[in-house]
Amino acid sequence: MASGIAYVDGPRLQRGFAAGLERLIGEREFLNKINVFPVADGDTGNNLYRTALAARTAIANGGGPAGKVLTQLADGALDGAQGNSGAILAQFFHGLAEPLADADRVDAGALAAALEAAATTTRSALAAPREGTIISVIDAVAKAARRHRKSNDFARLLPALLEAAEKALAATTGQLEELSKAGVVDAGARGFVSILEGCVEFLRNGSLRDVPEWSDDAVADFAEHGHHDHEIDLEFRYCTECMLEGSDLDAARLRQELEALGNSMVIAGSRNRVRIHIHTNEPETIFDLAAEFGTVTRTKADDMLGQARTLSRVDRDIAVVTDSGADIPEAILAELDIQMVPLRVQFGESSHLDKLGMSSSEFRTELLRNTARPGTSQPTQGDLRRMYEFLGTHFKTIISVNLSATLSGTWQSARAAADRTSASERIRVIDSKHVSVGQGLAVVRAAELAGQGLRGARLEAAIAQEVARIKNYALVPDLTNAVRSGRVKPVVKHIADWLRLTPVLTSTTAGKVGISGFILGRRNLTARFARHVARRQKRRGSRWQFAIAHGYAEAEDAAQLAAALTRQLPESHCAWQTEIGAALGVHAGMAALVVALREQQPDDETGY
Repeated sequence: MASGIAYVDGPRLQRGFAAGLERLIGEREFLNKINVFPVADGDTGNNLYRTALAARTAIANGGGPAGKVLTQLADGALDGAQGNSGAILAQFFHGLAEPLADADRVDAGALAAALEAAATTTRSALAAPREGTIISVIDAVAKAARRHRKSNDFARLLPALLEAAEKALAATTGQLEELSKAGVVDAGARGFVSILEGCVEFLRNGSLRDVPEWSDDAVADFAEHGHHDHEIDLEFRYCTECMLEGSDLDAARLRQELEALGNSMVIAGSRNRVRIHIHTNEPETIFDLAAEFGTVTRTKADDMLGQARTLSRVDRDIAVVTDSGADIPEAILAELDIQMVPLRVQFGESSHLDKLGMSSSEFRTELLRNTARPGTSQPTQGDLRRMYEFLGTHFKTIISVNLSATLSGTWQSARAAADRTSASERIRVIDSKHVSVGQGLAVVRAAELAGQGLRGARLEAAIAQEVARIKNYALVPDLTNAVRSGRVKPVVKHIADWLRLTPVLTSTTAGKVGISGFILGRRNLTARFARHVARRQKRRGSRWQFAIAHGYAEAEDAAQLAAALTRQLPESHCAWQTEIGAALGVHAGMAALVVALREQQPDDETGY
């Protein structure tokens, strides 16, 4: 075992962290299996894998003094972060890097102090930290670091940190009911400990002079091939990119297949892995064609037309952005100049950009065809940060209205991404406390209020009031997807099917999903759903603006619901009807029918 290590420089840090990240990457499947909190959706391993791989690639392609390596590590993790645990890990790395950013080398005492700072920064980034998760292990490591602040030997410090982390990890089983019932530790916390294990193992058995073995294909998966500036040709709307992995890839034939679909195409890489860049109007077609050659990953499609439209609005000093959890027709997004960052949709190992790489109708088809468990994950902080940086260069204020923080990590990811931009002080990230058309009503109203001249605290207060006035209802005739996604236990579906009960879900004031009631039987569901909603809204007021989203249900059913609500709620009107997006469809299924209502005020000015 190495001993008497008084300091680490850039190369030593690079090699040590590479070994730790490799350990985490290797635990991907195990972490998926023990993932039961907050939802047993089996993706914590995938999320941490992508985060760790991006971080490791950043330091593999970088180098330099210790502070620079730590900054590369943090930035790489932030750009690749997925899931709550990935976002927390990225935040931890940034907290670690910040106090050491200018250091040529780091001694054990300085690292211990930086670990304390990182724990504080990470906890402050969480709106509602939960003990028994990764944050508990991070805190335990910080406390151990405080006890060893005077240490001058990494060979003593790192094993002490690992011992504290392992004890805290073991304790997580008893700290959360879900973990106790399953008899497992927290998956995110386990991932964090695995990094420390890898670092200590390298310290004991590796060589600080030798670079650990890295899998070249995995590094290439996250390698950037340089940024190329092109004239924006608005004949093609989306700047589209993906990575393609396969065996003996024929780049010439791939180029031939894709060239008719766009311009500014770049295909770079090797015979086994290439990066595709193209400006196109059909990103989903690009991904589908590429998939015929191999496995498509890291899909991205930036809306150049939306960006150009935004730049043309010289009369405005404020921008509104949301995520694709909001179900809003394209025409309204364009008219109000609302920017949208896509969530990611997964079917097994296949990943798509929500509403860009996979439209709502394509998601519906895939849901019927594909037997793999469907899932969604929040936009990467890289996607969000890229949007915020773009808007921040052209607007004084950015209002980001995101999917309910209690249903997704998107709001938390948006906050973290905003904090890492040069425009951080001018970005306001707001929890819509809704999803689908409920989130859509909040976003549209935010854009309207901004267009009416509200700014600063007055605008934020007005948006909060509008959020409180919105109520969501979802008729869910089939609980299959709610069971598949882990949101509903199989026994609940069994009872509902046996008793022929159709649940009606609703949004709570805290942004959670609750039960509004049940409809007995399966006949005339749309009309009975309308009566159910109308009875409850009459208790609250009389003037309503509402929006409807439908899945398998025909558009006529949505029209029938709109007509019934208009009759039963005087002075109400339908703002729009659209398809259910993946963010809700993954859990409610595409047989659902959704309506969101917003109580209107006498002085409302709305075009919808």
